[in-house]
Amino acid sequence: MTIRSMTGFGQGSAESSELRVRVELRGLNNRFSDLRLRVDPELPAEEEAGMRRRILGHVQRGRVEATVRIERPDGAAARPAIHRELLEEVLAEAARLSSEQGLGGRLDALSLLSIPGMFRSESIEPEWSDAGREALERALGTALAAFDADRAREGGLLQADLLARARSMTRGSAGARARAEEVPKNLRDRLLQRLESLAGSVDLDPARVAQEAAVLADRSDVTEELVRLEGHLAQMIGMLERPDGEPLGKRLEFLLQEIQREANTVCSKSGDLELTRLALAIKLEVEKSREQAQNLE
Repeated sequence: MTIRSMTGFGQGSAESSELRVRVELRGLNNRFSDLRLRVDPELPAEEEAGMRRRILGHVQRGRVEATVRIERPDGAAARPAIHRELLEEVLAEAARLSSEQGLGGRLDALSLLSIPGMFRSESIEPEWSDAGREALERALGTALAAFDADRAREGGLLQADLLARARSMTRGSAGARARAEEVPKNLRDRLLQRLESLAGSVDLDPARVAQEAAVLADRSDVTEELVRLEGHLAQMIGMLERPDGEPLGKRLEFLLQEIQREANTVCSKSGDLELTRLALAIKLEVEKSREQAQNLE
C-alpha cells in the first residue's frame, strides 16, 4: 500500500469537437475530508455531483480545491439578434416627428437595420452532449492520476523521514534502558557519599542504607515506561513499513502523543542526568515527527 500526503497538485484537459475541458486539483492539509468545487456555470448539476463523488473516492483526509473550466470556440454560444428596445425607440421617435413636424415618408427595414447598435449578440444556452461528458471524464481522470502520483511522491518522502526518526528514537530508548539498569547502583553510591560527608565518623547502618537506596531506586524506576515506549515505537515502525491503505496521519499523531507521554514520565522520574538527556532527545524527535505526520493523509 502507498502512503500519501494530503498536499499535491494535478491537472488534466481534454477536447471534443464542441468544447475543451480543463480540470485542476489542489490538495491542502485539513483534519477531515473536504472538497471545494468551483465549476463552470455551464456544467450540469448531475455532472457536478458525479465529479464530487469521483474526487472524494480518491481522498480520505485533507481538503481538495477542484476547478473546472469549459471553453467553446468563439461565437459558439452566441447568435446575432435585433436590439428590440432600440428598434421600438426609433419607431416611436419617427412617429412623434411625423406627427409634430408633419414629415412624410416611412422607414424601411434596410434603413432600420443600418442604424448603429441595432444588432447585438445574444447568448444561447449550450447543450451538454455525450461528447462533452466524455471530455470531462478524460480531463478529470488525467488530473486525478497526476494528483495521486504527486501525493504518493511526497508521501514517500515523509515515510522515509518518519522511519528514520522512529529508528533514532528506538536507539535512544535502547540506550535509556541500558542506562536505567545502572541507575540503582549509581543512586546507592551517591547516597553513601552524601551520608558519609554528613555523618563524618558516625557508623552507618548498612541495612538502613540499603533500605533508603531501594526506596530511591524504586521511585526512579522507569522500566515500565521504557517497555511501553519501545512497544509504541515498534508499532510506529510497523505502520510505516507495512501501511494497510487506511489513513495514517491521525493514527500516527495519536501514537506520537503516547510516545511523548512516556518520554515525559521518564524525564520526571529519572534522577540520572544521562537518562534524562536520552529522554529529552526522544521528545525532540517526537516533535519533529508530529510536524511531518500532520501532512499525511
